[in-house]
Amino acid sequence: MQFIQESTNEFNKLLVATIHKGDVTSLKIQLLSESNPDLYLNQIYDEPHEQKCTLLMIACLNGNEDMVYMLLNCFKPNLEILNVIRINNDGESSTTYKNVTVLWAAASMNHLRIVKQLVEHGANVNHTTNMNSTPIRCACYHGNVKMARYLIEKGANIKTAKKKNDTNLSLSIYRKHLTMTYYLVDELGCDVNECDNDGYSPLYFAVKCQSILLVHFLLSRGARNFPSTIDHMSPLMLAAEERCTKLIEAIGPYCSLLERIEAEELLGSSFACAEHGQCDLQQSFEHFCRALELRSIHNLPKLPINLTREIFNYRQECQTIDQLKELQVNLDNMLTEAFLVRERLLGPTSESYHYSIIYRGATLADDAQYEQAINFWLFDLELHREYSTSIDSYRLRQFSSIFSEMITGVFPISINAILTLMSAVVTELKHNTKGFDENLHTVLYLITIISQPSIDVCISSTHRKIFNQLLQSINKNRYVVSNSGSSLLHLCLSDTTSIFKGPCKYPCVHTVRTLLKCGADVNAMNFVRDTPLHIVVCNSSDCDETIFQVLCDAGAHLDYMNALRKMPIDIVLNPNTKRLVKDKMKLNLKCLCARLIQKNAIPFHGRICTSLINFVEKH
Repeated sequence: MQFIQESTNEFNKLLVATIHKGDVTSLKIQLLSESNPDLYLNQIYDEPHEQKCTLLMIACLNGNEDMVYMLLNCFKPNLEILNVIRINNDGESSTTYKNVTVLWAAASMNHLRIVKQLVEHGANVNHTTNMNSTPIRCACYHGNVKMARYLIEKGANIKTAKKKNDTNLSLSIYRKHLTMTYYLVDELGCDVNECDNDGYSPLYFAVKCQSILLVHFLLSRGARNFPSTIDHMSPLMLAAEERCTKLIEAIGPYCSLLERIEAEELLGSSFACAEHGQCDLQQSFEHFCRALELRSIHNLPKLPINLTREIFNYRQECQTIDQLKELQVNLDNMLTEAFLVRERLLGPTSESYHYSIIYRGATLADDAQYEQAINFWLFDLELHREYSTSIDSYRLRQFSSIFSEMITGVFPISINAILTLMSAVVTELKHNTKGFDENLHTVLYLITIISQPSIDVCISSTHRKIFNQLLQSINKNRYVVSNSGSSLLHLCLSDTTSIFKGPCKYPCVHTVRTLLKCGADVNAMNFVRDTPLHIVVCNSSDCDETIFQVLCDAGAHLDYMNALRKMPIDIVLNPNTKRLVKDKMKLNLKCLCARLIQKNAIPFHGRICTSLINFVEKH
């Protein structure tokens, strides 16, 4: 049986090698030599990058038309076998596709002749992948009208949308395929107002890809301007946000007067905000003026807001051109006007609005205007808290990086700002798993900053109480990083922990003291059962004797075993560290008994009290 199995494996390898070599004749001879060639044709073979393919699929991926033709005409392979493949589309990074047939693969690689061969031999033109993609969707992706026509003639359903109702029309538009779009709308009758599950319409995607031709075409076929459900941005407002004046001019006549006015206002705010390109205050002023003129002519004043914000000096938006002229020469005033407009039109939870706030803070930080930068970022955190929306872990990390710059530049640091940020990160740790590890590293860095002697001495008793409560909450929840199970104490003791370039380096004795003082478990174990002591003795440099003493004073056990049954002293590489550990190795009777039980494999479960079981297991 073993010989037969080995022979089969060798034959499988031979077939795959022949396919890749492109030797059609040899492959045909090899398959005909078998009494049941279908056994090999319908088998799944492992390919590089975790691909799972039939021989026919491999031939298709290699683009070998002759090989495909031979396999289809000389044999009867199952064309509906599901494969796992990787494809590099348009020079982009490779993507894995699951549950795909060879027809879908041929269409995705834009091989019309192979597609025809497969369909003529009975391939299902309406096969769907795990994402509900179809062969005709692949034709739409490439803008291959000939392929699309052929598949439609053979019964393909153009209205089968990908998951989240991502239609073939929207895909064709996003890919800027004009001819395909004309075909789908004018010949196949695709709905120009059918949205995906987020409310994005074909017209929205035409604006997104900034195609004036597609915008004009869709409008001429009845496309309407309405907001999406996810960001409440209409195609007209998206054009304004992206500073696309020609698209605004094209869509405007199909919209209400108020929609056109608000587009002018958003366009003005976009020209003031540098994240959309170079700041152009003159353009911003002109569009704000045009909007105010229209409001005045048609008696459409802005409604005053009840809530004004400190970050904007408690200002209201301008109601007249004279009020606007007073702001014209001052960048900060024009930016404030832009932010007020954006909050009204986009909403306080809009990602675009938040990005404008964050970007302004980053610009100020780059100019070393740290106090103003922090105020903008604190305002962003306040909005997230006010509307109970989650914060991206990257943004929290970006915010915390400003404190590294301030320490390096010897700028005074606001303890209140650090605690506000720390509170926001702790909230994310409690309620969101996305970005969890990044947030845990961010909170570690904030703890390290506050623990520095130069900062620590400046903390008031009130701030100290808030900080201790936050840290006790973190330690109580025993948060660990997902890849290693390391606690904050593990992380701050490792010389491989790196968060930002700056003065705060690890291992850090100040962070260790702070964590232990607020309830960190000095004997916590990660996924391989390493304690903090295991981590600190593994560092390449000499172990800081102060850190070692702090851990020992807090009750660290020098004889706890990791998953490899190694104590800290067993894994020390640095000779100076080894001497330090040896000097501290004073085991009490309780530890010696626990080690004896483990060494001699003496049964202890059910024979000693529950409180001692965990203690013995760690030895």
